[in-house]
Amino acid sequence: MAQIDRHIAAADWIGRTGIDRTAPSEPDKSAEIGDLWRILYVRRAWVLGTAALLTIIALAYGFLAPPLYAATAQILIDPRDKQIVTNDVNPVAMAPDGGVIQVESQARVIESDSVLTRAVVDAGLLDDPDFGGIRNSFISWTLRTLQGEGAASNSDAAAEARAVRSLRRKLAVKRADKVFVVDVVVTASDPDKAARIVNAIASAYLKDQTASRADAAARASAELGSRLDDLRKRVNIAENKVEKFKADNGLISASGRLISEQQLAESNNRIVAARARTAEARTKLQQIKDARGTAFGPDSTPEAIQSAVIERLRSQYAELASKEADLRTQLGNRHPYIEAVRTQMQDVKRLTEVELNRISRSAETDYQRAAASEKALTTSLDELKRGSIVTGEASVRLRELDREVDTSRAVYGNFLNRSREIQEQTGIDTTNARVISWARPPTERSWPLRILLFVGGLISGLGLGAGLAFVREYLDPTILSRRQMERLSHTPVVATYPEFKAGSERLASVAASLTLDRLSSVRGQIHPSGQALSVLVTSAASDTTDRRSAIHLLAAVATARGERVLFVEADLDAAPDVGASGPGLIEVLRGEAKMAVAAKADSESGAARIGIGDTAKASREALSRRNVEQFLTAAKSSFDLILVDGGVLTGNLRIGPLASASDRLLVLAKNGATRQRDLLDLLDISEVLGRPISGSLFVDRHAAAA
Repeated sequence: MAQIDRHIAAADWIGRTGIDRTAPSEPDKSAEIGDLWRILYVRRAWVLGTAALLTIIALAYGFLAPPLYAATAQILIDPRDKQIVTNDVNPVAMAPDGGVIQVESQARVIESDSVLTRAVVDAGLLDDPDFGGIRNSFISWTLRTLQGEGAASNSDAAAEARAVRSLRRKLAVKRADKVFVVDVVVTASDPDKAARIVNAIASAYLKDQTASRADAAARASAELGSRLDDLRKRVNIAENKVEKFKADNGLISASGRLISEQQLAESNNRIVAARARTAEARTKLQQIKDARGTAFGPDSTPEAIQSAVIERLRSQYAELASKEADLRTQLGNRHPYIEAVRTQMQDVKRLTEVELNRISRSAETDYQRAAASEKALTTSLDELKRGSIVTGEASVRLRELDREVDTSRAVYGNFLNRSREIQEQTGIDTTNARVISWARPPTERSWPLRILLFVGGLISGLGLGAGLAFVREYLDPTILSRRQMERLSHTPVVATYPEFKAGSERLASVAASLTLDRLSSVRGQIHPSGQALSVLVTSAASDTTDRRSAIHLLAAVATARGERVLFVEADLDAAPDVGASGPGLIEVLRGEAKMAVAAKADSESGAARIGIGDTAKASREALSRRNVEQFLTAAKSSFDLILVDGGVLTGNLRIGPLASASDRLLVLAKNGATRQRDLLDLLDISEVLGRPISGSLFVDRHAAAA
């Protein structure tokens, strides 16, 4: 019924005033940097609660989860392979990037199915339940059925696939920057099993590299071998073509040369020799002819007529000449002995001439024979030249065919040698990778790390809680700062109050004194000096306690300053004071009681106080504007300051005439507690009532009075 009455009263005031704000202001969802801390503080329950919840969950997991152990092996992969033989089928040159990409590729090879399958078999993981081994339980059978694994799951291939998938999930291959060392890490529930698996993976990788290089060499050798037959056939075809061409063109060769070429060369050599012999014989004959008559001269004997007979005859002739000279000296020129010697000398000359004639005839014969031989050889050479001209074109074609044969033989020889080299390389391991650190069973668990879980849960909880607090604030924003309060209400903040708690009385009193000083000229509304001032204070429902504390404080400070203060309780929704009796505001407005009778001394503030009275009598006639204005006029004649507690104006619309007739309408808000939507509703209601908000009182937990 109270909600219905409120809506009826609001509709009544809208109809009477003609004001209807169909487009209310929207909440301000922006926030400054300093406002973020206020949001976290106000919604600290969300932050701390979420952090506590996640921390408890993380610790529970840390104590209940089965421990896991991580074993690590280190493999050094040098991108420069060992060059055991030249012309290796695998490249050994360093890449331009320093081999980093090659090492990264090898790291991916370690995670490949070929390596992991070999490791799974070597480590005996096919039947291991932790790595996909089939459990004979109903839960395992149900999971396999849901995953679509049928009867084929029991095959070796399916077991290997499951084990490889499980192993890959528990495997990590890492490489630090600027190093060629790869860390292979496997996590398992048993430390010995983890070390065994890591070592199996390292061994499987080395074996896989050796096998892959051997396979590459074998494939290359097989490919070359498959080409050898074709190359051999090409060589045979080329050789047969050469031999057939020779046979068709009469080109017979011996020792790699054609017979005609050999004959031409030999004939040329023979004719050169024959010409030399002819010239030599001609020279010798001419020397013999020139030497006739000079055989016993003082000059030496020419080479052509040098013989033993001639030399002996010359010696005899010389002895006889010497003897004749001696006898001529001793016996005279006509002595018989001298004549005998001279006769002997003539015989020697005759014999010499005979010998010279014989030598001359022999030389003549040799010359004629040499000339004839030269002529015969010249004729034969001419015939060979004519035959060479005829076979010239055939020789050109033959040389072309010979070049084709040589080329085919060279290619075939290179392929044959390379095939044999690669075939021998299949048994040589050129991989330059080695395990520099074999895995050992770890002594400490790698997971769960309780300290890490605690810190992670706490930090994650704080972060998630802060996020939830921000989301909550975004969805339902509150007043965060004095500046935002002024921006939303379009009114100045009259004063900023500290939070009403023990220890803040002095700062709160200063703020109340500032409020009283500024009320006379707030928002450009100048109140005449010496006249009483009526102030109605309202707030959101969440700020009821702070509103009442602020009104009591204002009344107490004003009373302490010597002012006559009347505190009027006008909150129709407030619970009645326990033990309160006598007339109140409702009775005064209805004319059932006098103000002097209804006003009681307030023990807290020292001001006069009028309670709400009997709210059941709060009819529209009682709260009419005429009655309210008469009440305020009478109050101002007896008091200097009238403070009216208007309650939550959005739900206390029946006192609208009192709000409209008041000189000042203040709204109280608290940072981080007052919803912006509630403040905007109060602003809308004040506009509807025809009394815009004059100013605001702002309660800041961390602010001094201002």
